[in-house]
Amino acid sequence: MALRRRTMLAAVPLLALAACSGTGGENSNRVNEINRDRYVSGDGSNYRWEEPSERFDAPRLTGDDLDGNPIDTDDWAGSVLVVNFWGSWCAPCVAEAPYLAEAAAELEAENVRFLGVDIRDTADAAKAFERRWAVPYPSISDEPGRIADQFVDYGLSPNDIPATIVIDAEHRVFSIWRGAIDDAETLIADVRKALEPS
Repeated sequence: MALRRRTMLAAVPLLALAACSGTGGENSNRVNEINRDRYVSGDGSNYRWEEPSERFDAPRLTGDDLDGNPIDTDDWAGSVLVVNFWGSWCAPCVAEAPYLAEAAAELEAENVRFLGVDIRDTADAAKAFERRWAVPYPSISDEPGRIADQFVDYGLSPNDIPATIVIDAEHRVFSIWRGAIDDAETLIADVRKALEPS
């Protein structure tokens, strides 16, 4: 854990992405109101580990997608992964959704897999979110924040979303974005850098 902390401090900042904070959203049910009151918008800090030897292993992510199908990131060995933590009740998550969908479409033919991790959401709200934004990749339902808990040592928590993690083909953490993505091009460039042979 100490090594991870030192690596985090030595990471090269990307660009500051402003994370909106807000309590908006279309779903006004009580669950979403509670979630909006609890979450902490990412602080906009971003880190990249350019040197492969400085990267650390990403945890294996498993769970069921929103339709109940099993997902295991070990099945995607050899692919770069883009893991986005989101919730339908989170205003910055809504704002970044079109950029993530655009990046996923742009990178579809490359050796890249996108995965959402839906935090503390209702199934109906999460599915409506994916339909509205035409999200082209699966999301694991993580209502209790179990998956997010695996990234606490890397500066993330279940209350700190949106967050996006780019994981290289050897499944080491390449970059962490603590805040909303505010354009597709920057994320695409970051992923293509992770695709470069190490």
